Amino acid sequence: MKQERKTYGRDFLMSLAATTISIILTFGTTAIINRHTRNAEKREMVLMIMYDMSETLKTMESCNQELVSFFDLQVDMVSHPQEYEAHYLELASYIPIFDYMTTTESIFKSNIETIKTIGNIPFVEATSSFYDERALYKRSVVDEFQMQASAAIETYESLAAFNSANYPFYSQSHLLKMKGKYEQCKLMMKVTDKDLEVFSTQRQKIQEATEGSDKGDEMKANLLQMQQRNAQLQQAREEGKKALRK
Repeated sequence: MKQERKTYGRDFLMSLAATTISIILTFGTTAIINRHTRNAEKREMVLMIMYDMSETLKTMESCNQELVSFFDLQVDMVSHPQEYEAHYLELASYIPIFDYMTTTESIFKSNIETIKTIGNIPFVEATSSFYDERALYKRSVVDEFQMQASAAIETYESLAAFNSANYPFYSQSHLLKMKGKYEQCKLMMKVTDKDLEVFSTQRQKIQEATEGSDKGDEMKANLLQMQQRNAQLQQAREEGKKALRK
């Protein structure tokens, strides 16, 4: 009887130990998987935000160069009035357009779970500051310049009176500030240029697969049509001026 009790007690303890180990392994494995999933989601969100920042800075660099090109050509045209009509369209092409997708910014700012997942307050603050600065750049530099320049290029006199000299400075000031925020975010989240390059390549492959191969041809055709319309309008202006002189 005693032997049976000992055997039963030993079997019970072994069963209890096995059950306990099984529970620990189950919950421990689940915790590890959940932690790995959270880290993967966090990394994906961070890369998505950093990619958005990187693309914004590229567009700003382009806008900045266009502002400089506009100023250089304006100076040449103002000093050579006879060149005004010949370079009118080229000058208009240097009026920058600052377009960007707000999807990532909207997800970042409107979804509290995104901020919780990232879990890095300094990164969140730097990112918010970057997006605020981007909106300010569009409003106070590009939009303002578009309005002023579009009116200024209509006549030689208005072009000569337009002061575009300060806009490259304003643009570069915003650009430097936003580059600083971008570099801070990269350091805080340990994101390298290689990481962003891989992320960018993956996004481009997905985009190309969903848009189709004819997209580039359609864009080229659309651009050609725009150029033709601009040429027609310029020709109409010249013919109208000739008619008025008669």
